Amino acid sequence: MNSEIDQLKNLWRNSRSMEQSLLTDSGVIIAAAKQSMRSTIKLQWGTILILVLTLVAISAFFIFVAKFKETISHLGMGLMLGGLAIRTAVELFSIYLSKTIDPTDLTLKTSYASIKYYRFRKTINGPVTTCILVLYTIGFYLLTPEFSSYIRKSVLIIIDLSYILGAFIVGWFIRNTINTEMAILKDVVRIHEDIIKSE
Repeated sequence: MNSEIDQLKNLWRNSRSMEQSLLTDSGVIIAAAKQSMRSTIKLQWGTILILVLTLVAISAFFIFVAKFKETISHLGMGLMLGGLAIRTAVELFSIYLSKTIDPTDLTLKTSYASIKYYRFRKTINGPVTTCILVLYTIGFYLLTPEFSSYIRKSVLIIIDLSYILGAFIVGWFIRNTINTEMAILKDVVRIHEDIIKSE
């Protein structure tokens, strides 16, 4: 994916230095931009797959293994499952929103749509994701009181501590995916803006 970004940057640099072949090079750049957008969409579909599998696994755990009865546990379950469901819906909406951007359309309207999409993804990948992860974590720890009735205290402490390790690993993975996606989108938006300015 980094090679795609580098290729996109190199194509744009070369096209800017040769004004006579701008239209031809713009076509190549647009094709590269479209490929980069497809890569971003693939990342989003991958995220959706992981979210859905997690949602199904946790739901199955709550239904078949740990049938919680206390209200605080139900609140915890709601925060965990609700957070996953909301993030899945947001990713699906984001893919829908990406369909409104046509890299071959070199108009200000499309440029604004690209910038709007980039800002939307930045918000989703920043404060929205952080908020969902915090709510999910609160939900997880709200299950602890009822778990303590069924599990030895030492095992419960190990589970609670292992969640922290798991959260760091998942957080690292999410951060890398977000950084890759945002780098691609940032370059696509910048190149699209530069093409419009040079028209």
